[in-house]
Amino acid sequence: MMHDCPNCEHEAEPVVVESGPDPAAVEIAGEASVEVARIEADRDVVIAKLQTRSVDEEVAVQLAALAAENDALRAQLAPAEPEQAQVVAVEAPAAAEPEGELPERETPNVPEHEPQHRGYGSKGWFGG
Repeated sequence: MMHDCPNCEHEAEPVVVESGPDPAAVEIAGEASVEVARIEADRDVVIAKLQTRSVDEEVAVQLAALAAENDALRAQLAPAEPEQAQVVAVEAPAAAEPEGELPERETPNVPEHEPQHRGYGSKGWFGG
C-alpha cells in the first residue's frame, strides 16, 4: 500500500472496503434460521406429546392391574356369609301377680300457689 501525502505525486490506490453481506442475503438467512427453530420446536412438542401419551397408557394399564388385584384381595378377606340360624320361639314365664294391693303413695301437702309476676317489668325485678 502506498502512502498518500499532499506533497507527493503518487496516486493513492483505491481501497476496497467490504460493506458486509448483502442485506437481502442476511434477511433470507435470518428467515431460514427462524424457520429451522420453529420446525425444531414443533418437533419437540410432538415428541413430548407422544411420550406423555405413552406414559398415560402405561399408568392406565398399571392402574387396571392394581384395581383387579385389590378386588381379588378384598374378596379373599371378606368374611363368609353367616348361615341363617333357626329361630326358636320360647315363651316367657307368666309374671307373678303381687299378693295384695300396693300401698298408695302419699303425696305431700302442697299449698296452692298463686303465680306471681316475675321478670322484666315486675316490682321485684327492680328491687322494690
